[in-house]
Amino acid sequence: MDDISAQAIAKQWLPSTARAPLIALSPEVAERIAAGEVIERPVSVVKELLENALDAGASELRIEVRGGGLHLIRVTDNGIGILASDLEQICYRHTTSKLTSFDDLERLQTLGFRGEALASIAAISEITVLSRAMEAVQSGEEEQAGHWVTWRGGALEQRGQRARSQGTTVTVADLFYNVPARLNYTRRARTENGHILQLVRRYALGYPGVRFSLIIDAHTALHTRGSGDLPTTIAELYHLTLDEMIREIAEHSEDSEDDVPHYVLRGYIGNRVLAQNNRQYITFFINGRWIQSTAIQNALELGYRSFLPRGKHPLLVLSLQVPAHELDVNVHPAKTEVHLLQEELILPVITRAVRTQLECNPATPGERYDTYLPGPLLMTQRRLPAPRRHGLHEALLNEEHTLQGSELEPATPRAIAQLRPLAQLQQAVILAEAPDGALYIIDQHRAHERVIYEHLREIHPWTRAQTGDEPSEQTEAAEVPVHLLLEPVLVELKRYEAELLEQRLPLLRGLGIECERFGGRSFLVRSVPASEGAEQLSAHLKDLVSIAAEDTSDWVDQLITGLACHSALKRGRALSLGEQQTLVQALARVAAPAVCPHGSPILLHYSRSFLTERFDW
Repeated sequence: MDDISAQAIAKQWLPSTARAPLIALSPEVAERIAAGEVIERPVSVVKELLENALDAGASELRIEVRGGGLHLIRVTDNGIGILASDLEQICYRHTTSKLTSFDDLERLQTLGFRGEALASIAAISEITVLSRAMEAVQSGEEEQAGHWVTWRGGALEQRGQRARSQGTTVTVADLFYNVPARLNYTRRARTENGHILQLVRRYALGYPGVRFSLIIDAHTALHTRGSGDLPTTIAELYHLTLDEMIREIAEHSEDSEDDVPHYVLRGYIGNRVLAQNNRQYITFFINGRWIQSTAIQNALELGYRSFLPRGKHPLLVLSLQVPAHELDVNVHPAKTEVHLLQEELILPVITRAVRTQLECNPATPGERYDTYLPGPLLMTQRRLPAPRRHGLHEALLNEEHTLQGSELEPATPRAIAQLRPLAQLQQAVILAEAPDGALYIIDQHRAHERVIYEHLREIHPWTRAQTGDEPSEQTEAAEVPVHLLLEPVLVELKRYEAELLEQRLPLLRGLGIECERFGGRSFLVRSVPASEGAEQLSAHLKDLVSIAAEDTSDWVDQLITGLACHSALKRGRALSLGEQQTLVQALARVAAPAVCPHGSPILLHYSRSFLTERFDW
């Protein structure tokens, strides 16, 4: 390409210097631009229509989808319906029955409020709304007549009457027909169907008292009975049969907690056997609204990460209720982002609730849970339903749930306390026998790491930082045994890290770490927590002090994890039978003996039946 043609092409992309007159956009153009903020893809339409139906008090919802939602989306409900006199106004922008003034946002009890959803949908599709209001049914007017209107491209085209019981049916066809760029952006039907299925699942979990049906291309992809019982709904959606595989979470504020806003937190968390490789099975609602929040996700992970293997996430359904004035929902057009006004007080509650449940009920495989894979594994996982890459109907209708792993015993403290060590293998693991003849293999480093971690958390008063609270320097610490280093360790930090660490020096003393400023950005570490592996911490103190200087809310937990890891027994250390027994009994006294603080498995189990079958005893 010569220089002239290259310059010509480049010139096409330069902004024109010609002055353009200032004009007001036509309503049609303005509507289509605004619709792009609210309706990103077909699932956005489904979400808006679902929320409208729930706001109308529907107890039964039927969602039909064809062609990935581009050809047709139809949502039918049995809610209170729309008055015939209001029907022709519903697709005008900023027309709503849910608030009358800005102050109403502080008292909002509905999912919708802007009056933008139907207007946005009508601007980029053909939408037909058929409804029969509750008042019309009660008065018996015109027998079974309902009223309908059709809008296309933002303009009202038709109206009429049709037989309809109480409720509303909204049909959206030819989505994005006049927005080619958005149409091209939309993925294949299978992908869009997967997004819709995931969304409807979430709302079915958030509203267990509502009967949901999702029909994709004439096949039932999802159905719930609307029993009102969340465990039943979870079992229906994820095909679970064992009640013990999920645990209830229930927290609420006390009247004495003057500094904490009133809240109610309820839900369920799955056992470790249900842990997944992604976060799509974590569902969180605030005041009935499904939300996505990085801050809340971080709070949840802070609660479960030391109980699950690295990279695993739980099946978790939580609903938080707070006063309406404590929640700002007017953040994003999609309404999936919200701001908790006292987030710093609520987030620790969420973390503590998850952690407490896992501590009280260590997430371990159920006794009746069975697999047919040969040999023991360190991890057990049940694969939960998700759209697959082959045919749509197989993906949505024939979701099979396979098991991976074979450790069947409950790795509870009670079971571990009954183990009898037999020998040490390769100076790395302990072989132990259970009363029922089962064989356990215990990783000595990970077991000792969990024991030290739990001990430090128990004696350190500031480990509420694990729940997101920043500790106070005035908090009274328990006396912690310390080990004086033969040679103090010098640590150099960045300036901002040094300032932060100096504020936390009293907190470090509570962990047995005596650290003092040594001029400028330097610090001397003189002692560490007393333990058998205390002296070996010296080589890692620079990394540990750097953790203590991080500007994060979970630095205490991260520091304790590091201390436990680097002071625990190493592989290659010979243990007598007495030492093995001491370690096993110490492991039996911790809350979560199945995994180390990093989430890696500690135990491997061969059942008696497994050994009998393999060796033909």
